[in-house]
Amino acid sequence: MPTAIPSLSSSASIDDFLDRPIRLASLELVEAAVPQVEVFRSAIGVRKERRALFVRWTDSDGTQGVGECSCRPDPFFNGEFLSASRTVIEDFVFPALPARGRIRDVVAVLSRVRNWSFTTAAVLDAAADLLRRKGVPDPIDLWNGPRVERIPVGISLGLFDDAGAAVERVGQEVEQGYRRIKLKIAPEMDLEVLRAVRAAFPAMLLAFDANGSFSDGDLDTLAALAELEPEAVEQPFPPDRLDLCCRLKEHASDLAICLDESLTGLGLLIAAHRLGALDEVNLKPGRVGGVVESLRMIDYAGGHGLPTWVGGMFETGVGRAKNLRIAACLPESRAHDLSPSKRYFTTDVVTQPITMGKDGCVEVPTRPVELDEEILERLTVERRSLVKE
Repeated sequence: MPTAIPSLSSSASIDDFLDRPIRLASLELVEAAVPQVEVFRSAIGVRKERRALFVRWTDSDGTQGVGECSCRPDPFFNGEFLSASRTVIEDFVFPALPARGRIRDVVAVLSRVRNWSFTTAAVLDAAADLLRRKGVPDPIDLWNGPRVERIPVGISLGLFDDAGAAVERVGQEVEQGYRRIKLKIAPEMDLEVLRAVRAAFPAMLLAFDANGSFSDGDLDTLAALAELEPEAVEQPFPPDRLDLCCRLKEHASDLAICLDESLTGLGLLIAAHRLGALDEVNLKPGRVGGVVESLRMIDYAGGHGLPTWVGGMFETGVGRAKNLRIAACLPESRAHDLSPSKRYFTTDVVTQPITMGKDGCVEVPTRPVELDEEILERLTVERRSLVKE
C-alpha cells in the first residue's frame, strides 16, 4: 500500500493565512552587490561577491515587506539567474498580481510560473513579511510541531588544493565553534587533501558537497570517500541524475547521500526517497518556492525518518533570518548551513546582522528584520519600481 503523503494541515493551520487580504501598491526590485570576506571556490565556479535581489512589497497604506531572491547571477546552480529573475517578476508576475486580493490569489499567480522557485519565493516572502509587520502570523508562526530557539550551525568551505592549508583553515573554524565542516569537492580534487583533514580531526562532523559535478565514470572516486566517514556526500551528480545516486548507493551502500539541487519541491523529495536515491535532505526554502512547500517537505521528511537541515549560506540577513526560522522547526538537526553574516560578508544589509555564540549556535529571529537603508543604498547597482495603476 502506498505511503500516505502528509498534508501541511497536519502540522500547521494555514487556511487563515491564505485567506488574509493583501493590497499591492508597488513592487520595488533592488539588486545589490554585497562584498564577501573572501573569494569562494566550488565546483560551480568562483564567487567574489554576493549579487542579491530584494523584492520590496508596498501596501497602499505605506507598509512594506521584503523578500530575498537567492538564486545565483548565473544559471550554473539551476536554471534561474538574477537578471532573468527580474524579467520574470516585471513581465509575468507583477502584471498578474491583483492590487487587492488574498494571499491565496498571490500563490495562484506564482504557481503558474514554472521552474523559477527562487524568484517566486521572494515575492511570496515579501507579501508574508508585510503581513507579519501588521501582526498577521505566517505559516512558520503557525507551525505546531516542536521547535528550538537556537540553531546549531555548520560552515561550508571552498575547494582546497593544499592539504596543509585545508587543515589549518578547518582548525580555525572548529576553534570558532562550528558544529559541522562541509568541504566542497570536485572530480579534479586531490583526495589527499580530504584525507589530511580527516586525519587531523578524526571525531569531527564532516561532510562533502559536490554541487552535482560528478558523472557515471566517478563511482569509484566517490565510493573511496566512505573511508573518511563523512556524514554525507551532498549532491554528487547533476540534479536530473537520480539514477546515478541509486547506482552509487549500490556501489557504496555505507555512503550517505544528501540531495540539494535535485529537490525543488515535495514531489521530487518523495520520488527520490522512494527510489532510494537519498539518505538526507538539504532544504533550501528559496529553491523549493518558499515557506509553505518547505514545511510540507519537513512534514514528509520527519514522517519518514530523513535527516533534514536548512541550507542557504550566501543569503544576506533578509533570507538568512527566514531560513533560521524554518530551521527552528527541525529540532533534531545536528547543524544547519546558516553561518553568521560576518562569515561571508564584510557588511550585511540589515541593521542587526546574524551573530553566532560561543556554543556554535545562532538565535532564531522573532521579529521581522530591518534593512539598513544607508548600507543598501551604497551597495545598490540597480533599482526598479513597478507601480499598480
